[in-house]
Amino acid sequence: MKKMGPMVLALILLAGAAQAATLTVVVSNCESDQGCVSVALYNLDTRQDFGSGKGYFQGRQADIANGTAQVIFSDIPDGTYAVAAFHDLDRSASLNKNFWGIPQEMYGFSNNYGKRPDFRLAGFSVSGDTTIAIRLQWY
Repeated sequence: MKKMGPMVLALILLAGAAQAATLTVVVSNCESDQGCVSVALYNLDTRQDFGSGKGYFQGRQADIANGTAQVIFSDIPDGTYAVAAFHDLDRSASLNKNFWGIPQEMYGFSNNYGKRPDFRLAGFSVSGDTTIAIRLQWY
């Protein structure tokens, strides 16, 4: 039993050291404070669904104030992630599109890289508490 004590203590200390991070996503350039901002967080396991509005790791909505919203994801393990966000004018939790599939609400991706979802280009690392900014745009 004496030999087990140090090993148990070491495991407890390691478990405490491997705490998950907080990811803060600041979404700006909303045209109004109407509706909310919907944010989907994707990880490596869900990257094939990035930007589809389905299969995300975690999702949140936040109210808008002065054209900006902030979403906080807690207990996020260190790793690679990508974020898709949009101004959800009608609070439907889905991006409204026209007949041709063109978005009718402003949207954006992490790294503010472009208009089409691509996990490789939107991906970023989380290692401890992290804050990212997304500026919404029209298609």
